[in-house]
Amino acid sequence: MKKEMTLTERNASYNDLSRLFTDVATWFHAPMEWLRRYYSAVLEQEVSNKQAFYITQAQIAFILTAFSVMSSVLLHVGCLVWFIFCLYRIGNLPRPLSRKACRDDDAQ
Repeated sequence: MKKEMTLTERNASYNDLSRLFTDVATWFHAPMEWLRRYYSAVLEQEVSNKQAFYITQAQIAFILTAFSVMSSVLLHVGCLVWFIFCLYRIGNLPRPLSRKACRDDDAQ
């Protein structure tokens, strides 16, 4: 009786590395997703990832501007410019449909 065995080539190291990168990317993306959901709940409208990122930047810039322990006036001015620029970017973003508008469209 002839015994045959089929061996398949599997690049285990590539698959493991690919899975590791996917897991790390998901792990880093999770806090931003939580913030996006939080901002959507507070603002009562859907917030995109880009909007959530800019809102978070504006909050960080405001904290560094208002509650700073830096002694340099240039750093204060830099943080203020950053804060104003973040507010400008938030104002220029396209507004997604609010949840109420989406529900109204579905009802029609």
